[in-house]
Amino acid sequence: MYTASNLSAEVPFPGLPESSTVRLLPVSQKWRMPIEDREADEERKAKSNYDLIRMRLERLQKNIDKPAYIPTRREEAKPKAPPEFVRNVVGSSAAAGSAEFHIFRNNRRKEMERLEYIAKQAEKEDKDLEYEERVQSIREAEEARTAKKRAKRQRRKENLKKNKKQKKEEPEESQEESEEEEPEDVEKEEPSTETKKEAGEPRENDSPAVDRPKEEEIKA
Repeated sequence: MYTASNLSAEVPFPGLPESSTVRLLPVSQKWRMPIEDREADEERKAKSNYDLIRMRLERLQKNIDKPAYIPTRREEAKPKAPPEFVRNVVGSSAAAGSAEFHIFRNNRRKEMERLEYIAKQAEKEDKDLEYEERVQSIREAEEARTAKKRAKRQRRKENLKKNKKQKKEEPEESQEESEEEEPEDVEKEEPSTETKKEAGEPRENDSPAVDRPKEEEIKA
């Protein structure tokens, strides 16, 4: 019986002569198939698209100097140019004349494919031109709309500035008017005091003559 102690030792194998031995290795040391593409093997373990993108970003961050692969768009396959016929040379299978028909049929098929490709390219160019014209018209309309709104905003700003200036000028004018009105009021008040003095009105310190005898009686 093979135990863990004699797994790496040379032991006789049943069915073979006694002189021949077999070296047993643990499972961890067995020969394995080499992984050719480790990146693809790691990406295969991704459970979702998020994990796949995360793995790729981490790989790019580890080696920043390595240029990232950016796939390019495939170009459309163009048909071959029409062949140049050599009329003075006869083909090897021209005995019965059947080969000429097959050659004509193949050339006709190629010519039809070429004409179809030209028609598709012309249709594509027309659509591209129509799309560019429509985009240009939309862009011009948007620019006109934005210019109109810009002019409206500018007018509004100018009106606000004018209103602010008018509000600032109004209190200054009112202050000047009040300063001009104050000396007129003083001039009006001064003659009123003089007229009071001329009229002989009693002052606050002066007491009436009627009260004087009463005070003399009290003193006596």
